Amino acid sequence: MRRFLKLSIILPAVLGILASSFIFQRVLEHYRTKHAAVRVVASGSSLPRGAMINLHTNRDEYETVTKGKVLLVFLTTDCDACRKEVSNISQALPSLASKLAIYGVCIEDRDRVILFAEESHIDFPILLDHGGRILTRLGFRYMPTKVLLENGTISKIWYGTAPNKEALIRDVGEVETK
Repeated sequence: MRRFLKLSIILPAVLGILASSFIFQRVLEHYRTKHAAVRVVASGSSLPRGAMINLHTNRDEYETVTKGKVLLVFLTTDCDACRKEVSNISQALPSLASKLAIYGVCIEDRDRVILFAEESHIDFPILLDHGGRILTRLGFRYMPTKVLLENGTISKIWYGTAPNKEALIRDVGEVETK
């Protein structure tokens, strides 16, 4: 009877430990796989490949944004700081347009982004990064995020809203003097 009692206690305990170990290994493997793709890209890196669909023409603009000087501004539709940055960009556009191309990049669905663009009076092209694939590969977590590219190579990354159009022009202009 004692032997049976010991076995009835020990066997479930051992099985529980083995099951817990198996589950822990699966969770750890999932975490490593999921987070291995998320990395913060540094200046000097190339823009990760991915579709960047123009909101109005429905064409992939990836090749366009990897040529010349380009400012990509990653935005979300429910972000007050993003709305302020859109305003700053619109005001700075006349000063910046001769120096570089400016694109907004959104990760939400098309209908939501169209509404955001209309409400915010966006007067620069908006690209759709479906599912946030490029955003995820870049490892960005804050919005708005600005990425300055020169022929597809990242020359500067910065987060947050510029206090005004002059500050935005100055931030972009710093790259001009390097």
